[in-house]
Amino acid sequence: MAKKGQKFNKYSPEFKKEAVEKYLSGEIGGLTIAARKLGLRNKAQLLQWTRLYKKDPELLKKDGRTLGPKDGVIKGRPKKQKLDELSKDEQIEYLKMKNAILKKAKALRESYGER
Repeated sequence: MAKKGQKFNKYSPEFKKEAVEKYLSGEIGGLTIAARKLGLRNKAQLLQWTRLYKKDPELLKKDGRTLGPKDGVIKGRPKKQKLDELSKDEQIEYLKMKNAILKKAKALRESYGER
């Protein structure tokens, strides 16, 4: 999580591509050493760029915050769907699942003596 007042570095796509290629060639050492030599905050950044590069080098040109499932990158929890946007069968399945969860929660509360 970002800290208040923290400055973020923005790297050019050329820098990212060059960094990944140097790392993959073994020119600048292992992941930790390569990240340190390149001036990155941690090795996770270089690892993420490497994964994107292996999928498609063009992904390094995109801002990571704009990547989504269509780019082969899934981040965060799935978006919530509104009940009225679902088909009738999906609505029924969703409501059955929700009902089952509520029944289990009620049973747990009763087993602990809460009402």
